[in-house]
Amino acid sequence: MLTVCTTSPDSALAELGDLLTLLGATASSSGHWKALVGGSEWVERYVTNSRSGVLRRQVYLETVAGRGSQRLMLSRVPVLGIGRMFNATDTGDATEYCSTDYRLEDPDAGFLEMRSNAGFGWNSVSDWNIVAAPRPAAVYRPWLICYEAGYQLACASSTASDWISTTTGRTLPEDIERAVLLKAAEFYSGGGVEMESMKVGPLGLNFKEDSVDPIVELLAPYRSV
Repeated sequence: MLTVCTTSPDSALAELGDLLTLLGATASSSGHWKALVGGSEWVERYVTNSRSGVLRRQVYLETVAGRGSQRLMLSRVPVLGIGRMFNATDTGDATEYCSTDYRLEDPDAGFLEMRSNAGFGWNSVSDWNIVAAPRPAAVYRPWLICYEAGYQLACASSTASDWISTTTGRTLPEDIERAVLLKAAEFYSGGGVEMESMKVGPLGLNFKEDSVDPIVELLAPYRSV
């Protein structure tokens, strides 16, 4: 289960002015903004491999299953900070772990690691037939994690209680921003845009009509599998 506790204030992962520059437009319209939002949502779905996936910075509450190792894997990345961690979903009876009990082993991959040797047990569902046997691919998710994850386009900070970290600088990779602009341009032009190159400020990208889809190529290093 994944619940959004704090929603991103941003609707897009690129600037409207950059889309206008790419399209050679001198004035914006509601169509430009809708294309930019649509392009951002398309990129988020593609990268997260989920219809509801979001790349923008948000706070989540997620239940996770242990796999019998030192790690838990969170579904939203990059992880910016852990707020609270419990070993059961009923926080009234569960044990809460301190920040000294765990660490972010790999924020970009979403790996949370237990510092002690205890680790996270295998939370498998068992069937009984004389003896207990784990049911294939069946687990329950007792670990309850509150964490913040995602990218930020514009420089901003937040010390409000509904955020976990204080982030001031841009964290969004330029490849993702360029992919959003390309997809937004496709949407605005009715599904296809004929161009051999694009340039936004100091950033440039060259491609040909018969080459690999430049959007897919840009997003390949970030896509969840």
